[in-house]
Amino acid sequence: MVQNTNNRLEEKLKEFIEKNVMITQDGFLKAKYIIHKFKYFIVHEILNITDEESKNYLKINLNQIYKIEINEKDIKLYLDNDTVIYLSI
Repeated sequence: MVQNTNNRLEEKLKEFIEKNVMITQDGFLKAKYIIHKFKYFIVHEILNITDEESKNYLKINLNQIYKIEINEKDIKLYLDNDTVIYLSI
């Protein structure tokens, strides 16, 4: 089950590569910024999202994700501590 979810997540992340992606964090801490020319890699179950044009980045421990919603133009990651991360094109 977990592997299937991770595979779906990776397939959707591949669609975001080289695009401008809006990152929105909602919960006890709120933030919003753009990742230009989206790139990602996963190392030791950490999702690393980088920006080729600026120094913006995001690192998410995949073990903290308890729910994922994948839509046509966005991904919602529900993390422990009542945090939701939105990635949208």
